[in-house]
Amino acid sequence: MKLTLIFTLLSLLGLVNCTDSKENAIVETWWINSAKFDCTGVAPMSCLQIQKGEIIDSEKWEFFYSTIEGFEYQPGHIYQIKLSIEDRPAPVPADASSKTFKLIEVISKEVDKSLRITNIWKVVEVGEIKNPVNFKSKEALIFEFNASAKTYFGDTGCNSIRGSIKENDGEKLLLGPGASTMMACPDMSVEQAIGKALIDCRKYMIEDNHLLLFNEEGKLLIKFMAVD
Repeated sequence: MKLTLIFTLLSLLGLVNCTDSKENAIVETWWINSAKFDCTGVAPMSCLQIQKGEIIDSEKWEFFYSTIEGFEYQPGHIYQIKLSIEDRPAPVPADASSKTFKLIEVISKEVDKSLRITNIWKVVEVGEIKNPVNFKSKEALIFEFNASAKTYFGDTGCNSIRGSIKENDGEKLLLGPGASTMMACPDMSVEQAIGKALIDCRKYMIEDNHLLLFNEEGKLLIKFMAVD
């Protein structure tokens, strides 16, 4: 009788523990960004960026330092996934998260259109100026846009300019003020035209291997051609 009672109690405890484990699991919905970024956990590594919520906010991405069991990530896509989060059984390794993350469902997987701007481009037109060249080298003016790093860098004819991409959703484009070298040249008209075009840019389009930047009213400001 006593042995039967002890066995019953142990069985009930086992059921409680199993139930508690399931009850402790949290189900969340996350967005996964389209590129990994350098980050530092226990050591330098490459991290996913995640955020929660119904709508993506480009200012709210945060590093995710662990892994998601069952999730096969492909760069260049923005995911929305459902996952379960549980406490990791003890003992927890020093280099591991105290939580485990398991994929339940991939809700959506979309190509990130904002990445299309990432390329090396040659300036072929800015305002009324066609095929401008560098004052010293007489070579074409080259710009590089990097959507993942949110940066741009380019030759404005006399100086070089480097700045941030503040907003980019594949159509809208807002560039931050660029930091420029300070060399003076006899003719600064190209540099001034490019600088104004970058400041006034609000939209863009990529077609036929060309990148076109427009102002708010839809006027073409500057036209690039892909170098590669």
